[in-house]
Amino acid sequence: MKFLKLISLLSVLSFIFLLSICACWDLSSYGVNNKNYYISSVAVYRTRAFLALPRSMCYNAFSGPTLVETNWIEELLHTPIIKGGRHQILNYQKWGECEHIQDAVSLDIEHKVHKLWILDRGNELCLPKIASFSLFYNSISEVSQLTNIIGGKLNILTIDPVVGKSGQRAYVGNAGENSLLVFSLEKLVWWRLELLEQANPLSSINADFLAISKTGPELFIASENDLELFALDLHNLRTLEEPSIIDEKNTRKENVTLIGKKLGKSRGLEADFKSGLSYFMMRDYAIVRWLIGSPIEAEYHNVLAQSYEKFPFVSELFTGPQNGLWAIVNPAGQDGCSNFNETMENLPELQSRVVRILRYNKFVRDLEVDRK
Repeated sequence: MKFLKLISLLSVLSFIFLLSICACWDLSSYGVNNKNYYISSVAVYRTRAFLALPRSMCYNAFSGPTLVETNWIEELLHTPIIKGGRHQILNYQKWGECEHIQDAVSLDIEHKVHKLWILDRGNELCLPKIASFSLFYNSISEVSQLTNIIGGKLNILTIDPVVGKSGQRAYVGNAGENSLLVFSLEKLVWWRLELLEQANPLSSINADFLAISKTGPELFIASENDLELFALDLHNLRTLEEPSIIDEKNTRKENVTLIGKKLGKSRGLEADFKSGLSYFMMRDYAIVRWLIGSPIEAEYHNVLAQSYEKFPFVSELFTGPQNGLWAIVNPAGQDGCSNFNETMENLPELQSRVVRILRYNKFVRDLEVDRK
């Protein structure tokens, strides 16, 4: 906790607030235990919210859904319970049917064509894949299998908001050490990108978390277990066409820059429209924000929120409606699976499953920490 006190003294703007705007979804109509379910990713489309419930997480049942739809109405996020929404998406996730979603872990929305993109880890029977769900027709529209990829490590899919010369793409991690997957949304093809760090070639890069800068052409890369933060310049990648032959031998290479070390082991990574990059400090149950372009040191971080009761485990940070920063909160992480029965008995009662951390106002210079 000493470094957080240092931040409070040195930061120009440092906030520690307990936030109350929340959503506690009632998923009992899906057969989901409302206390113990684990959310890895949330994607919001207008008044619809999609939740990824990985079947590979011990708190979620194999017999239950791995992807559900519920409601997102911000005025109702003050209420204690929000009822589940439509159920059409349940038709496309039967366990053991490999064309269906088996283990959804990450979601993102392609707003221009009204599609939900889903990263599916697969299972022992089915290959991992990337699929899209039409938000107009409420059906799976495309499926692209990720052959020769270990599905158990995949954990993040993020869509590049900039459409390059060859169309729009998405980036997928963790596809193995020192690598990233690039996926074409139009052509439904993917290829592996080998990440090289010139200053320290022996550096191990595990792309557990990805965040695309909203103010520059950078893709930030971080690991849960390592402190290093890397940046990949997207200028060149956005102009390159897909490889003519896509296989394991045709891996492309891109240099990344070592930005420095985070303040500790962390989860989640999200950029905002005011040149900030936020992540969750697991040791201190705190969400901190670093100013992009400045030295990655304590005095250039702001503490946005800190509370064990409200943030026992944050699985992801995401940009929600009105471009605010939100945190996905779970009662515990993967570590609890080693002693599952004891952990289940001691899980904390959560009042919030998603918490708004920052508000965004394009007419105001700084982001506003949500103080409600």
